[in-house]
Parts: sequence; structure tokens; C-alpha cells
Amino acid sequence: MNKRITVDKYLPVVLLYFFFNGLFLPLGLLYTSILAPVFLYWNLNARTMKQLLVFFAVALPFVVVHFINGVEVNYYLRSLVLVVAIYIFLIAFHRFVHECKTLRTQYKMILLVNIVGVAIAFIALAVPAWRHRFWYTNTVTGNIITTRLQMLTYEPSYYSTLFAPIALYYYLKMIVLKLPDVKTTAILVTVPLLLSLSFGVIIGMAVSLGLTLLYGSRAFFTNKYLAVQLLFGSLGFLLLIGLAMWLFPHNVFILRLKNVFAGHDNSFNGRTTDSFYLAWAIAKTKSVWFGCGLGQTKVIGLDLFRHFYNYAGFTVDSVAIPNVVGDTLATLGIIGLLIRFGLQVYFFFATRVWNNYYRLSLFLFIFIYQFTGSFLTNTAEYVIWLLAFSPGIFEEFDRKNFYINKVERP
Repeated sequence: MNKRITVDKYLPVVLLYFFFNGLFLPLGLLYTSILAPVFLYWNLNARTMKQLLVFFAVALPFVVVHFINGVEVNYYLRSLVLVVAIYIFLIAFHRFVHECKTLRTQYKMILLVNIVGVAIAFIALAVPAWRHRFWYTNTVTGNIITTRLQMLTYEPSYYSTLFAPIALYYYLKMIVLKLPDVKTTAILVTVPLLLSLSFGVIIGMAVSLGLTLLYGSRAFFTNKYLAVQLLFGSLGFLLLIGLAMWLFPHNVFILRLKNVFAGHDNSFNGRTTDSFYLAWAIAKTKSVWFGCGLGQTKVIGLDLFRHFYNYAGFTVDSVAIPNVVGDTLATLGIIGLLIRFGLQVYFFFATRVWNNYYRLSLFLFIFIYQFTGSFLTNTAEYVIWLLAFSPGIFEEFDRKNFYINKVERP
């Protein structure tokens, strides 16, 4: 008897989102944004219309103030359309998360296709016409020029942000659920992250995993000597880092790590201290409360960037604040920041994030990362927020499941 072959109806969109979303498109534009009318049609109902009305009600006061203060209309309207398109995609993604019963299969498929892509990326190193598609070459630390994995996205940090939910899922499975064949999975997850050299993502993930394991330590580990083991394990990890710095002082990863902590890493500084300084300077030109408006950072920030970095090569299209908290401050002002953090706190408690260790790790990661990277129209960031605020996914990480046949301590 022949078995019927079925194809997951969501898989093409999942692969498009993760691997090909910006391929051959202008910087900042994604296929998921272009397809916003399709997502709206697929998800058109009374609830969707209500969500859109709420969005426009919140946006209207900002739009009014921005136009009163003066904006470059072309950039503003383009950015506004882009924001609406991203919002429509996110509404559809929220429905997908709650309807899709094969998220674990989707994650596994992404992991496997991704490692095949990494293999192709290594081949592309020898083909000049392909190299720039998979790799990003720039000065990241001191005067060191290095090549970082970006796959088919436009930038390494965006690629690693896309990969973060997959990586956190498998790291938790390896550590907490005792996933078989740990070595192979660890290689599949870790190698792409290290090749991206995206320290904001890597550090954010390490901290979020550490805090999640600490929060759930009584459920994950039963050893009464756990505290002592964690202490010595942490000291051992720090010792290994120190040994690596001593044995491989000229390794790019080690050099960048040293320069990050010394404050000499150009990329890390640009995503942190520089971003906050420039964001405040840009917001002040219009309104510190409402910001300068969508798309206006490029216009207003051009002269500020040239003067701050003492570099005349900046153009309107190359100006950007690579830090979403800073970008929010510059674009939407202090009120925008209050709304941003207010929503995070509200949904954290409303969806009881702490009741699922995977969702908690996602929340901790993206909460930390927003201070060191991302940008206001970063679809990958909002997808992580939605996953963190989606009860019912990956129930194997639900807190209650770790206390079956155990008595939870007060």
C-alpha cells in the first residue's frame, strides 16, 4: 500500500523567511513585507481589523507631531508603509504560531538546511562572484579586517538574530532534556554562530541561557552540591577563556573578545555607546518626547554621523542607528521608549513568560539584545518577541512538567 506523501503547507514560507527573505531585494526590504497584502487576505477577520485600528490609533499622534515639526515626506511615507507591512506580517505570524502543529519539525528543517548552507558558503569563499552573498567583510575590531558569515541575509548580526530562536531551543534541549547525539547537534548550532562573529547575539544568548538555567536549577538538577558545581564550572569556563587568550592571542575571535571588553571594538561600540549618543542628538533636533519621525534619522543624522565619526563617506542611505533602543529614542522619542518597555512588561506578565523555560530564554535574550543591536523595523526581532509571548508552544519546556513526581520547594 502506497503511503500518501504530504508536504507541510507552512514550510515554503518558513524557508522563505529564514533563508531567502531579502535575496536580490534593496537593503531593508523583505519578501514578507512585499507579501503583506497576501498575509492580510489570509488573516482577514474582525480581530485583525481591530488590531490594525489599535495600531493606527497609537501611531496617529506621532504622525501628527512629526508632520508639525517637519519631515522629509518621501522617507517618512516609505518608512510608514514598511512599518504597516511588518505589522501585518506579525499579525499573520501570530496566527501561524498558534495554528502550526509542526514547529519542532520546522526548527529541525531550518537547522539541517542551514548547515548545508554553511557548507555552500565555504565553497563560495573560493568563488568571487558568490562570496559577497554569503560573507560580510569589514573592520570589526581595531584595524583588523575579517570575514563573517551572513548567509543570504544582508548582515551577520541579522543572520544570527534569525538563528537565535533555533539555537536557544536546541541548547535547552541538549542541557535540560538530555537530547541524544549532543555533539552533532552542538556543532550544527554553534559553528554558524561563531562564524557570524556577532558578539551582541552570542553574549546575549549566553547570558539568557545562564539566567534561565539558574532560574530553573532546582527543577533541572537534583544534585545537592549544584551550587558548588556551578561555581567551579563558571570559574573553569573563565579559566578556559583566559587560556585561549594566552595560547591564541592573534585569533580573530579572541582579539575581538578582548577589544570588546577593552572598549576598542568598532562594531560593538557603534551598536552601544555611539548609538545612544547619536540617538539623543538626533531626537533633540525635533522633539525628545516624540522623536524625529520615521525615516528621518537618515536625513537628520547625515551631518551628525559625518562629524561624529570624522568620515565624509556617509550617505543618507548608509546612516542608521544599529541599536533598537537608540533607534526608538531617535525616531519616536521618550514616549516611544515608554511604550516599548511598557508593552514588554505588560506581555511578560500577561502571558506568564516564566512558566515556560524556552519562552523565558527568548525573552531574556531579546530584552538584553535590544540594548546592543537590532533596529526599529527588524522583523526578526519582533518574531522573537512574539514567540516569547506565545503560551502553548513547546510544552516540553513548561515549568510544571519539570515538577511531575516532585514536590516543589517554597
